[in-house]
Amino acid sequence: MSKKLVYILSAVMVGGLFSLLNIPAGWLLGSILAGMVCSFFIMKIYLPNKLFTVVLAIIGANIGLMLRPEQFLNYQALLLPFFITLTITIISGILLGKFLKRYSNLNHNTAFFCCLPGGASEVIALSHQYGANEQVVAAFHTTRITLFVLVIPLVVGLNEPIAGKQSNYFIDVNVSQVFLSISILISIMLVTILLSKRVNFPGSSLFFAIGLGFLCHLLFPTIEVPGFIMGIAQSIMGAIIGIRFDRKALLQLKEIGGISAITLFIYFMMSLGLATIFFVLTPIDWLSSLLGIVAAGAAEMASTAAALNMDAALVATLQMARVLALFLALPFLIKLFANTEQE
Repeated sequence: MSKKLVYILSAVMVGGLFSLLNIPAGWLLGSILAGMVCSFFIMKIYLPNKLFTVVLAIIGANIGLMLRPEQFLNYQALLLPFFITLTITIISGILLGKFLKRYSNLNHNTAFFCCLPGGASEVIALSHQYGANEQVVAAFHTTRITLFVLVIPLVVGLNEPIAGKQSNYFIDVNVSQVFLSISILISIMLVTILLSKRVNFPGSSLFFAIGLGFLCHLLFPTIEVPGFIMGIAQSIMGAIIGIRFDRKALLQLKEIGGISAITLFIYFMMSLGLATIFFVLTPIDWLSSLLGIVAAGAAEMASTAAALNMDAALVATLQMARVLALFLALPFLIKLFANTEQE
């Protein structure tokens, strides 16, 4: 327990240092790098899954408290462009899986599950049932998410002057205001955990937390959560992501060969192309489109948007819709494209 606590505190400190140095999404990036260094060169630490749920609840609550009712009016015009990009995303993922199968020694189902765009935990859990190499699938998705969460915030932060102006996490705040905001966050967190246990679906923790945060905003419209709380939550998330990427995952990809790196590169370029399509079809700017469309995790991308003073609610909505849509389509995709007989 003490080792886990020391690791998390160290990751938060590194994240805070990155933020002070004005590195885009510094809290998140700094802690991810700290986690990778720890995993590769110090020791492998296993953090409980409940910790990620708690972090999701805090981040979601922050996003919900920033949400305004008029924003929902703009989302209706995004339905058709979102459906178009989602369809292209799924088709591209299937084709990329066929490409990986063609030029690697992986069996059909392993390549198929490696390239499904999103819902990593659900995809990994199902892959074993269909004769796929679960370790390879987990390594591929872990690498993809880690790579995207490292690169995307830098791409956004360095190319958007407005977004690059990060929130000031170390401002002076009223003590009573801090106490009220923390009390609200704790309440939302507890209710979110309870609801997630009773009604569980991909992204449920983030969904419930954003909804509860929005309701609390309607009840307490003047409430403002100190920025350092969001920063610490981002650092803990980064610590969880960073520690998952280890030598074992790297060795798994190395065994596949250089085609794994090529596939990940194509995956990244595909995300840039999808963001461009969404940008052309909507009034949303390209960088917000990138955060909303890229298959890199709802919480991670929404957290990045919040850190860079962008529309985190929009990003979270697009990301959660993608994950939920893929989750609903997954049984049909498996039936159509996966080998029913275990290989």
